[in-house]
Amino acid sequence: MSARLDGVRVVITGAQGGIGAATAAMLRARGAAVCGIDLRGDGEVIAADVRDPEAVRAAVDEAAARLGGIDVLVNNAGIGTAQDAGAAPDAHARATLEINLLGAWTATAAAMPHLLRSGSGHIVNVASGLAVVAMPYAAAYSASKRGLAAYSDSLRLEYRGRVTVTTVYPGYVRTPIHDGPAAQGVALEGLVNADSVEQAAAALVRACTHRPRELSTSRTTALSLTAARHFPRLVETVVARRLDAARRRGRIEPSFLK
Repeated sequence: MSARLDGVRVVITGAQGGIGAATAAMLRARGAAVCGIDLRGDGEVIAADVRDPEAVRAAVDEAAARLGGIDVLVNNAGIGTAQDAGAAPDAHARATLEINLLGAWTATAAAMPHLLRSGSGHIVNVASGLAVVAMPYAAAYSASKRGLAAYSDSLRLEYRGRVTVTTVYPGYVRTPIHDGPAAQGVALEGLVNADSVEQAAAALVRACTHRPRELSTSRTTALSLTAARHFPRLVETVVARRLDAARRRGRIEPSFLK
């Protein structure tokens, strides 16, 4: 059970999604004051596209006004698409990079003045296990999440002593973010470890509470990441074998390669 967060003011992007909504609910249950930002607003959640710096700045300032300031920013907004890594990046690939990486950077820049005024500002960047474990047909997503992890490291170093940063590495979580790749004939189900939405949300709450440098959403995912970091060729061989088996069963049939 996570410690209490009474009075901690949290802004979370991607607040309408599965992980975002579950995290907001858990944070509130721990006593935090939460304001969400999402492409789809509903009055309580503020509408903004993280690719639009002006819209994000206005949304973050509105969230700060509602909360009386910002102590924690959770960069959770993200999308997933599949593509051929050998083909030129299409609009979907570019959107993945813009939302997952530059969107988090944009939201952080908008929130930074508020976080600095807090005196104990903290940023949680939601990366992915695919930032470490290579997966086929996920070039844009993996690059965006690996880039987000690198951005976290730069941010942590540049703002040390003023703002803290946690990078979270979720495993495969069954949320609508996977619907797009599945419709393209690329389903990760069975290829990678699965974590629940509740596990992912609990990890984000721990990130807000204990503020570690990084953490994973489960022990299984943590072990997978450790193996990928230390034995990349071995992990790539395992993934390749699983991919071949999935192809034989007709579970991996990328529509963009036909």
